[in-house]
Amino acid sequence: MNNLWGAKFTYAAFLIFLGYFLLLSAYYLFLGIVGFIESKKWVKKREEEDYSLTYFTTFDIPVSIVLPAHNEELWIADSVKSILNLNYPKFELVIVDDGSTDGTFKELNKFLDLRSTETVYARHYKDGKIFDILKSHVYPNVRVVRKGRGEKKAGAVNAGLNIAKHDYVCVMDADTVLEQDSLLKVMTEVNKDPQRIVGIGSYFSLSNGFKVKDGVIIEKKFPYQPVIAYQHLEYIRSFLGSRVGWSRFKATPIIAGGFGVWRRDVLYELGGYSSEFTCEDLEFTFRAHKYIADNKKPYRILMLPYFVAWTYGPQNIPSLIQQRDRWQRVEIETVWKYRSMCFNPKYGSLGFIALPYYLFYEVLGVFFEIASLLFVLTGCLLKILDIRTFLAFLALMVLVQAVFSLVSLFSFIRIQRIFSKSYVIYLIFLALTEFVFYRWIISLAKLSGTFKYFRGIRVFDQFARAKRS
Repeated sequence: MNNLWGAKFTYAAFLIFLGYFLLLSAYYLFLGIVGFIESKKWVKKREEEDYSLTYFTTFDIPVSIVLPAHNEELWIADSVKSILNLNYPKFELVIVDDGSTDGTFKELNKFLDLRSTETVYARHYKDGKIFDILKSHVYPNVRVVRKGRGEKKAGAVNAGLNIAKHDYVCVMDADTVLEQDSLLKVMTEVNKDPQRIVGIGSYFSLSNGFKVKDGVIIEKKFPYQPVIAYQHLEYIRSFLGSRVGWSRFKATPIIAGGFGVWRRDVLYELGGYSSEFTCEDLEFTFRAHKYIADNKKPYRILMLPYFVAWTYGPQNIPSLIQQRDRWQRVEIETVWKYRSMCFNPKYGSLGFIALPYYLFYEVLGVFFEIASLLFVLTGCLLKILDIRTFLAFLALMVLVQAVFSLVSLFSFIRIQRIFSKSYVIYLIFLALTEFVFYRWIISLAKLSGTFKYFRGIRVFDQFARAKRS
């Protein structure tokens, strides 16, 4: 009798897990198809757009670029120079030296020739202690804020926002190198609907292996090192397979901190970025959705499929785990904070499409994956399920992962021409084997982040140090 109940319970659990993965795979496939269709539309629009003409016409939306930096001695010069090389008519750059203890400020001073200046500093946003504000003697549109080290990047960004003067603010990371037309592409879209577009982001990926000189990428060489190549595949799946699709339904859940533009009045009304969360970008995007929906204002938060920037990513497994551990914590923090928006008609597509995804996949998904495998394996060992059922279930999990990755990859290579044929073949191989290797590293990082969340750890792990180890 006990065996009979055990078998019924096992098969009931098996059906629940099976339903979860079938639903997830359908969701992935749907978003992947939508993302592909949307990307083709945007690429066609880009081909029809004459950006050189736009640059020399009456187009004139000034942008404040805020660049927080902590111990970025190796990258800061190229990052700043890539900004100064932008094909954009009018912008200012506010660099925030967030208590660096290496040669970051020395590198900045070397080519900017910084001088102390009298600047009105109004603390609209929480930022920490400010020591000095300097202005470049070479580039009049560049200022540097020196402040004491804060626990989170949010305080450094807020310090920059306190002196930013333009109506649109671009926030980026100090290890990021921009494409020269990146800001022009993004702001051209803003110019078409400035009353409604309050936030906008676009595609960026890893610069590991690139040759950069004076802020200009002179060679894009994509490493075959598995840890880095898997991340390229993951970025493609995330941006093209999910975020562009979400954007189509006005449900963009995140404008990434690596490169994103916000309208300054929204930043002001929301009080800037919050230091209460492990990192700031996901939470702020959700807060913006909630605030604007609560106040019934027409708005759009867009994600574009154009390459705008390249950022340095983890080169080894410990650094990768540290990064994804941190991402997992902020995802749980944000989902819990804004749980009332889930399946709430007041918040439209975000509440019905994006937030449930974060809840059932990003937060709970790791438990479903591990529990389902352990449960089915236990059922096989106890002879409640046969080995064929276990293998079929395992094959389903591998198939779901591979199909979604391949759909995103094939969509990507049809609209982007940056990978060699050999690298595309290599990425296809990785897509088919990701479940065996890379998937479990990410699952381990998610478990680590989840345990840290429940232990109350909210400290920002300084990824800038670990990623170069």
